Amino acid sequence: METVHRLMLGTTNGAKIHGVRAACEALRDEIHWPDLSQPETWTVPVDSGVDDHPLGFAMTVAGAQNRAQAAYDRLLRETDVSRPSDVMMGIGVESGFIDVDANLFTLYNFDVCALFDGTHYFLGISPGFEYPRQLVHNIFHHRQPFQEARQYISAAPDVEREQGIVGVIAGGLTDRPEMTRLCTRLAWIRYLRRQAYDGWR
Repeated sequence: METVHRLMLGTTNGAKIHGVRAACEALRDEIHWPDLSQPETWTVPVDSGVDDHPLGFAMTVAGAQNRAQAAYDRLLRETDVSRPSDVMMGIGVESGFIDVDANLFTLYNFDVCALFDGTHYFLGISPGFEYPRQLVHNIFHHRQPFQEARQYISAAPDVEREQGIVGVIAGGLTDRPEMTRLCTRLAWIRYLRRQAYDGWR
């Protein structure tokens, strides 16, 4: 069994925290984790270094990696230097968009999870989910803040920290925590299989 002694997630968004924790809990037979019951002990707000609504794989991956590295740097500042053998992991989750039809500007929303161990990144990518065209235009053409852009779908003040607007659009059949859980699980699988990947290079 692997052990991760300390981890830090580079966001305080409730939906993403829920998704990351669910992914970790489901892998308890593979990885021994620190206590994740108190999010304030393993989450931190960080700057993604990219646009608030990243467009394209490259920008979204960069945002996740930036968050993971910033979270890892926070761990370094808090870590007891007498225990250099501890395995520490910074985690970044970034939500972005891919254009699947340039003529119609049809955008799909997806999540990227990046794990950073101080040397290497391990990535996972969620499935994509189509955003309504009016919402896309409000965000990218009218440059409205997201809470304003989605008012015609949901005016709930905390939707981003709960099910996410994805959950509202999907009628509860999926939501932001589930998309975050999937990409995080895939990133951890990539980490767990790192030695096998090294042999397959």
